[in-house]
Amino acid sequence: MLPDEMEAEKNRKIIVAQADEIDILKNNIKELQEQLNAAHRRIASLNEDWSDMRDKLDVAMQARDNAYDDISELIKEDLECR
Repeated sequence: MLPDEMEAEKNRKIIVAQADEIDILKNNIKELQEQLNAAHRRIASLNEDWSDMRDKLDVAMQARDNAYDDISELIKEDLECR
């Protein structure tokens, strides 16, 4: 094999190796993008769940406050009747 052919073969092997590495990196990027998109969807879902739970907590706290008010009113009425 001539020196130029040897150099060409060496360069070809380097290019093939780099092409393989590029393919691997492209695949890694694709997988990471899919994971990122899934994480964004999960975050959105968790935010929605958190908002729903917060709304339920607000309703429960209002009901508690109303119950305290009712109890206070009953105690006041009871004291007035004595």
